[in-house]
Formats: sequence, C-alpha cells, structure tokens
Amino acid sequence: ASSVAQAQVKFAYVGEISGSIAVSGGNFRDGVILAVEELNAKGGILKQKIELTLYDTQTNPGVARAQMQKAIDGDPYVILGPVFSGSVKVNMVLAQQAEIPQMTGAEAAEITQMGNDYIFRTSFGQQVSMPKMAAFVANGIKAKTVAFLWVNNDYGKGGRDVFFKEMKARN
Repeated sequence: ASSVAQAQVKFAYVGEISGSIAVSGGNFRDGVILAVEELNAKGGILKQKIELTLYDTQTNPGVARAQMQKAIDGDPYVILGPVFSGSVKVNMVLAQQAEIPQMTGAEAAEITQMGNDYIFRTSFGQQVSMPKMAAFVANGIKAKTVAFLWVNNDYGKGGRDVFFKEMKARN
C-alpha cells in the first residue's frame, strides 16, 4: 500500500538568526515557530500542515537579499521577516515581484510608503510611534529641550526625521 503525503502550506522565515540584532530577529523567529506549532497542533490551515523553513540573514542586507531569493525559490505561501529595516528595503522588492505576501517586524516609516501591496507590518511604524513619543516629551514631561541620539541606519535616520518633524510641530 502506498501512502499519500499530506499537502503542506509553505512558510518561510527570512530573518536575523545571527548577527548584531539576532535578539530581535530571534524573538520574531521564536514567535513564528510558536504560532506554526500551535496552528499545526490544531490541524494546520484548511487541514494542511504548515512547513516552516528558516533562512538566516546574519543581520546583513546583502545576505538578506540572497536569502530572500532562496526563500522565493522554495515557493512559499508567505514570507515572514526580516526585522532589520535595511534588510527589508533590499529584499521586499523580490517578494513583491514574486507576488508573495511579506510580513515584517521592521519599523522604518518608508517601508509601507513605497507602494508595495505585498508588504505588511506586524508592529507600529515610526510614523505612529514617533508622534506618540513627541507628544509625551512635549506634553507629558513638558521638556523645553531634547538631546536625541540615533543609530546611523535606515531605522535610526527614519525615526530621527519623523521625531524632529513632530517636535518642530510642537515648538
């Protein structure tokens, strides 16, 4: 007697398993693994188990782009990650061209402002979080001056720009 393999839904996690922000990417990955385990324990999606493949970007945009292409070559239903905004900016166009939905934890404001119908954010973007922070600084603690430090990358510069704009609007 031959056995028929159960159809599976392919998910790909492309994210920071190693490198400078492996903690953030690892947390995102662990949440993905937990959700997949819970869904599979309940029978999967429409009675199809989820098959999850992990791809490590090493917190490096060049590696992230190559790993995204590997993930796409595996024909996933959805791509989850990365968290690092710089990596998302260089790999999101690949998922868009392949017409595969991508769910990211990246927060750089411009990611969802680039006209990509296949990118979805799982957290606040800076266009939401920075106005809240500016309101707290201006109205909550009533600061008259502010010293601002930022990381010199897409996330840091994007947050700085939105924060400065919001603080200027509050004099």
